[in-house]
Amino acid sequence: MAKKPLSSKPIKKQTLAEQMAGNIQALILSGELESGAALPTEPELAEQFGVSRAVVRDATRILMAQGLVEVRQGAGVFVTPPQNEAFGEALLLALRRAGATVWDVEQFEQIIVPEVVALAATAATEAEIAEIRRLIDVYLAEFAAHQAHWGGQEGPPAAELEQLRLAYQVVMLDVFAATHNQVLQQLARPLLKLRNFRNWRDDEPASPETAVNTETAFWQKLGDALAAKDPDQARAITARLMRLPPEAVEAMRQTPVGEIPLIPLAQNYQT
Repeated sequence: MAKKPLSSKPIKKQTLAEQMAGNIQALILSGELESGAALPTEPELAEQFGVSRAVVRDATRILMAQGLVEVRQGAGVFVTPPQNEAFGEALLLALRRAGATVWDVEQFEQIIVPEVVALAATAATEAEIAEIRRLIDVYLAEFAAHQAHWGGQEGPPAAELEQLRLAYQVVMLDVFAATHNQVLQQLARPLLKLRNFRNWRDDEPASPETAVNTETAFWQKLGDALAAKDPDQARAITARLMRLPPEAVEAMRQTPVGEIPLIPLAQNYQT
């Protein structure tokens, strides 16, 4: 009986440019060529790899298409930083084209964030938990200042909202980092890119003091869940904190991803 071939597809032959790009790619992925590092000049690369300068240019184009290097006019070719930010932008655009809503993002977060906090509760060091608590305090101070100035008012400037958003993102990036899981760490920034504020509204809106107290209670409980180092408890607390009333879910279903949902409820938090 004839043996079945392992593959019916021929092995792809790599060009010299593809081989060269593959070698440089391996150096970048291994960290030997760090973000921001300059590649040797075109003549130097041609000599090192024993190829023509045309091959070097083709290899550079391949690496550029992969997002691993960039050409700076008059300066040379440099290793790019990790493309988390670009991936986040591309993901947001793809979701908008697909007709995704704020609820799609929120629902995904409700699935993954409790697991992230549970893993962080298991993996985080005491120093990391202390740093997360410090960053929570920084964010809460920023939130309190924002509420004192803009609470109950229409349309705070975009720069003010962005400053508050960044303070929130710094906390969550540290929580993701505390998992010590590289996949989660790489997904953190693109996921946070999708998240926006919520606009809670009612005939009698909550006072700035109430908003600050609610936000503070949320983050203190989250910090306590991490400090307890009990993954089941951390998961349960986080899932409970992330639950939303039906009115909020419905408002999010009607809001395109990337926009701020208007939720007809009072005395709730904005995160």
